Amino acid sequence: MKIHIWIHKSEAISGKIRNYSLTRPYQDRNDEWVEVQISSDEFAKLEDRPKISSKSIENYAHLEESITKTKKEEDWLVEQYNRNRLEEDWIKNRADIPFIYERVGEDVYRRREGDSVRE
Repeated sequence: MKIHIWIHKSEAISGKIRNYSLTRPYQDRNDEWVEVQISSDEFAKLEDRPKISSKSIENYAHLEESITKTKKEEDWLVEQYNRNRLEEDWIKNRADIPFIYERVGEDVYRRREGDSVRE
């Protein structure tokens, strides 16, 4: 399912949607707003994010940077690797993962991440 929203031209160019409307905004006298089509998942992300008032736009860049930094630190592969291990055996980043295991049919191979040679 696709959803149509109205965003300012500058946000369409930058790709970062801060403010949007479900109908064409009344204040759009100079055709500065454009209608875009997004997926329902993207719309859910827009709705779930914290609301930011116009007075706190300066702090938005800092907020976005901290969210991005947190996401990088919380790597899903590292979480999965640590999931069933003792805390003393946990790793901190992907580079610490010794091998990736792959199953091809009945055979199981291992390799280092980035290598194409299987053992």
